Amino acid sequence: MPTAILGDRAAGKTTFIGLLYAAQIRFTNDPANKDVFRFYADPTALSIIRKLYENLKTSAWPDGTTKGQKSMLRFTFGYEKMLHGAVLPQWMRERDWIHPFATINFNVYDVAGEDIQDMTKTPDGVQSKKLTDIAKSLLESRVLVMLIDTSKITEDCDSDEYRSMLEYDGIMATLISMIAQYNSEKPDPKERKIYPVIVFTKFDTLFQDENAVMIKDMEIPKDIKTYADLNNSNIRRDYCEKILRNFFGQTLALLKGGKLMNVSFDRTEYFFSYVNTKFGKDGKAVPNQRKILDGAGHEIDFSYDEYARFIMHFKKIANEMPDGIREREEITVTEQ
Repeated sequence: MPTAILGDRAAGKTTFIGLLYAAQIRFTNDPANKDVFRFYADPTALSIIRKLYENLKTSAWPDGTTKGQKSMLRFTFGYEKMLHGAVLPQWMRERDWIHPFATINFNVYDVAGEDIQDMTKTPDGVQSKKLTDIAKSLLESRVLVMLIDTSKITEDCDSDEYRSMLEYDGIMATLISMIAQYNSEKPDPKERKIYPVIVFTKFDTLFQDENAVMIKDMEIPKDIKTYADLNNSNIRRDYCEKILRNFFGQTLALLKGGKLMNVSFDRTEYFFSYVNTKFGKDGKAVPNQRKILDGAGHEIDFSYDEYARFIMHFKKIANEMPDGIREREEITVTEQ
């Protein structure tokens, strides 16, 4: 079940990866999650992700490290595989596994309009099936994590930001259509299923004063002021679909239209990402740190609960359609 993390330029993709790394460290070290979750990245990817994390830990924004790297940045999540009863698959019994973990692989992609054109067209404008390895790996991804930068949501139809927002909406819709078409030819219905995830980055900007009128026009309840007010899954979905319907209508329509391509879509899951900030010595906003509860150190002040929810969402997918099964101790040694 290869997973693609997709984001437009400057959508907060590097910060998202750094925060996801911070969350998985905290999640793994939580005694309540003892031996239920593992994370792995090869040394090259880990050196990049670790640098993003270190920047955030020292109250600095990450550099645009992942720009242009497409699927070069990869990492793996592993989840304890729940065994029902004493009957195990023959191949598990042969390996004598005691603690099997279901794994799911992530690839990070930098997506822009020119990337879509390169993937779909030859110089004469005819769609080509001669895809590059990177394009093919993107199309084979059946879990789509799409980042939406809420700081760029605007009603000003004369602005460059508005045109950029419409373009990104079209890019996401095009990618969904291409991936649905690519998977529609698979004979097994389970192999055709696509799992969409949308993460609203810089989510705190949606509650700034200048957006108050916009939120009112969308008939979003005034008492919803932070992501914590959206813990109810039905309220969350209704809220997020209103945002998509108003500003990313093409994407929402394609997420609902997969059946036309003989492809089923899992119910879209929504998550929110933001970092609380403080003013640095130069007067610019930088990531804030907070003291660890019942501890002596400090941690990044961000929407950890949302990232923990994100991690647990992928446990469900990994148990349904894992990329592989590993013994617990193998994940940090042999997973590639």
